Amino acid sequence: MDPEVGAILSNLTQALTAIGVILTAISSIMNRRKLETIDKRVTVAADKADTAAEKATKAAATTEVIVAKADEVKAQIAEVREAAVAVNAEVIDRIKNGGRKN
Repeated sequence: MDPEVGAILSNLTQALTAIGVILTAISSIMNRRKLETIDKRVTVAADKADTAAEKATKAAATTEVIVAKADEVKAQIAEVREAAVAVNAEVIDRIKNGGRKN
């Protein structure tokens, strides 16, 4: 083989290798930027998840208060029903006894 052709092929191989290294570096930089963007998105998502967890905790506490109040209302309704039954019984008794108290 002619030494000039060998030198040209060697130079061409070195140039192609250099181009490959440059393209690899560019790809690495682009991937690093993508990772930074993804990292930012993950951080934002984690913050939002934390906020949602706080809201869920507050909602659970509020729900417990509401359930407790509902139980209180149920108890009061039961007392009112008992009183209504007693009043009805008294009214029926008065009607049977001609309006007199016993």
